[in-house]
Amino acid sequence: MPVSPNDFKAAMRRFATGVTIVTTIGEDGHVHGFTANAFASVTADPPMLLICVNRTAQSHPLISAAGRFCVNVLTLEQQGVAERFARTGVEDRFGNLPWHPGTTGSPVLEGSLSYFDCTLAEEHTAGTHTIFVGTVVECGFKAGTPLGYFDGSYRDFSCAIG
Repeated sequence: MPVSPNDFKAAMRRFATGVTIVTTIGEDGHVHGFTANAFASVTADPPMLLICVNRTAQSHPLISAAGRFCVNVLTLEQQGVAERFARTGVEDRFGNLPWHPGTTGSPVLEGSLSYFDCTLAEEHTAGTHTIFVGTVVECGFKAGTPLGYFDGSYRDFSCAIG
């Protein structure tokens, strides 16, 4: 018997993950972004990573057309930013949020725990999503506590074991 989508989602919610904002800049110069946690490293040499984006998402065709994106890993203090970028119908998600253009021109959010500015290397279709593989052309990081996500809620992952 096949796994139901609801059971799959419920089981996946038990996987603790970090929270990111994926940003890009369109051909028209407008900046775009969305909250995502489907993000992983691919290789260190050359530095590459992947993001998975639903093909019905507004930003999906923008990443493909722009050929660039930036993954901003959020700190615990940036939960409000994650919530703003996750909401639909928000006209200007960037508002008064400080950012600067990375090497590709994609927005790097000030205060992020780390960021990975990428050029688009490959696209792969998988079910309802596209796996975008990016070559990292610039990255940065700072000390801090990551914003976590587990079982449908934001979490504080600052507790160390051992």
